[in-house]
Amino acid sequence: MIIGLVGKANVGKSTFYKASTLAEVEIGNRPFVTIRPNVGAGFVKIDCVDKDFNTQCNPRFGYCLGHKRFVPFILMDVAGLIPDSHKGAGLGNQFLNDLAMADAFIQP
Repeated sequence: MIIGLVGKANVGKSTFYKASTLAEVEIGNRPFVTIRPNVGAGFVKIDCVDKDFNTQCNPRFGYCLGHKRFVPFILMDVAGLIPDSHKGAGLGNQFLNDLAMADAFIQP
């Protein structure tokens, strides 16, 4: 699953991305710090049902550790929206092209 981070400039999209994926990205309090999308993987930790079935699971994606399943996801951080981007200001509608392959969106 690919999750896209979308929103205005300087609202914390790259900070959330960095915390979720542990990837090194530039973070700054100015527009257009993110020009090209940052794409990385993270994991969601959930309870695993393996102990209910008294067996050790072997998931196709992610892994299990101590009856906790770590489910992978792909996170995409794109450039922020600025006023008049629909008229071509800044990066224009490039962020829409970047987000076209996302399955879901988060707006911080």
